[in-house]
Amino acid sequence: MGAGEIENESDASAPVFPDANIVAVEAIADVLRKGLGPTPQDTLVVTQLETESGDEMRGVPGTDEFVVTSDGATILDELPLEHPVAPVVRRMVGPERPGDTDIEGEDIPDGVTSTVVLSAELLHEATSLLEDGLHPATIIQGYEHALESALETLEEWSRSLDEFSDSSAMAVGVARTAMTGNDVGGAKDSWAQLAVEAADQIGVPDEESFVVRQFSKGRIADSRLIRGAVLDRHQRAHTEMPGRKDDASVLLLDGQDGHGLQLDTPDEDVSIQMETAAESNDYVAWEQERRQEAVSHIQSLGVDVVVVQSGIDTEYQHLLATHDILGIRGVTSLDFRQVALATGATPVLKPTDATADHLGHAETVVEEQVEPRRHRRKTRRIIVFEGCPEPDSVVMMLRGVTGQIEDQATRQLRKATAAVAIARGYNKYDPGVVPGGGAIELEIARQVEQDARDLPDRSQLAVERFANAVKSVIATLIQNAGRDPIAGLSDLRGVHANGHARAGIVFPDGEVQDTIDAGVLDPVATKQRQFICATEVAGLLLKVDDAIDATFTDEPAGPEEAIYDEPARQQQRHLEREDGS
Repeated sequence: MGAGEIENESDASAPVFPDANIVAVEAIADVLRKGLGPTPQDTLVVTQLETESGDEMRGVPGTDEFVVTSDGATILDELPLEHPVAPVVRRMVGPERPGDTDIEGEDIPDGVTSTVVLSAELLHEATSLLEDGLHPATIIQGYEHALESALETLEEWSRSLDEFSDSSAMAVGVARTAMTGNDVGGAKDSWAQLAVEAADQIGVPDEESFVVRQFSKGRIADSRLIRGAVLDRHQRAHTEMPGRKDDASVLLLDGQDGHGLQLDTPDEDVSIQMETAAESNDYVAWEQERRQEAVSHIQSLGVDVVVVQSGIDTEYQHLLATHDILGIRGVTSLDFRQVALATGATPVLKPTDATADHLGHAETVVEEQVEPRRHRRKTRRIIVFEGCPEPDSVVMMLRGVTGQIEDQATRQLRKATAAVAIARGYNKYDPGVVPGGGAIELEIARQVEQDARDLPDRSQLAVERFANAVKSVIATLIQNAGRDPIAGLSDLRGVHANGHARAGIVFPDGEVQDTIDAGVLDPVATKQRQFICATEVAGLLLKVDDAIDATFTDEPAGPEEAIYDEPARQQQRHLEREDGS
């Protein structure tokens, strides 16, 4: 039985389609609503209770696992949603990926909260239209018309960052706006500048091109951008190897099981028999000759640093140390690819196959001591590749962060970097920015209301409700800022009516100001996605009870022609009241 169906006569108050789905989306939106805008409130999502995770019989202690955040994408990921509509809403976060790479902020969706809230408002407005007998298809038609108007308004107001007299300052404004409401440690301004530098170097970030490493030692103000790579769980393979190499040439040896700097291990069903000590000595000498040949070839290329996915044999370690070469072993596949992108090196399987063209470069490769290991005496060490020429992967080193702050800071930095890259038009996004702070939304609502007057049919009602939904989102933003939503929206509309269309709510003061002058800017592509996604989700859920007969006629669908009877009866009552209009 589908969600929303009445199981028995006594459950007559249970909502039916599409009301059941609308109620579900509104409930999800209510959870996210407090996180909308520059002054959000965090939400506590408990993902595991101590009473449910422990095992007293086996002596396993229980733990509470929870997330505290105002980020809409994170909340949607963590909420235990079981309603059938949940996958549709979760799709707003981004495409599902097979597996789990365990990277905080692997996907970088922005505007999720706004999208969910707008979807809920569109569905809420549609509820009263359904009660008046307006057919879902007519509502969807009106919403689609309004969406076209919204996208045209966004295009009209979009400006390239290069059009501003101070393009760099505007780019910083985009990054700061993306982090507004999540100013971790008061470092928003400095981090915004770092986000711009990262975006201009790598474009739209992903899990390989933009890495965030967190360290509890130090101050948040000491955080910096590394134009290179950081291996945060590695150190020199041998203490006799150099701990620093300047103007370093980097060789990457790929593969596992005998590749890299390990001699091939015979298969289990293969044995080597040596009858005399001389034969054994000859075999050992042959192995040593192969090692010496490989390291000599590496040295002849001018290699300073060797990064290996597999291990480095003890004999190889001594040879590398003798030739003043820094060796790093056991690097994960993801870290390996990041080093390759940063240094420009091309991985090879065998050291003897390497040529000068395979080498990457870094101004400095150094082993650093960063902090004591938790519950251990040994100090944590990392390898930093810095000063790489034109790196395709960079690293943000965050200092002074721990616990929940680590994840929150990582998400905000990645979102800020993505916002700048999208505004620049990287990765084929539509370049440009629009005024933030609710300014562009109010202009969209105003234009949609004007367009509604030109429509000759009942879809006009849906277009007007679309504008109401957009204004409700602005009211939520104002309310979260601690102001009266009705008075605040009225003030903002009055300013716009007087010709100040760039006016919006600017923080920290929460006053109505010129958002362009204040540097409150949103990427136009992000706003386009919000409106498109919210409208598509609302339309998809409204279609749940559309008629089986897809031919659109002036006659209402009869009970036998509809998946559910109620919408057909409502439309019939509406037509009777309107004298067949």
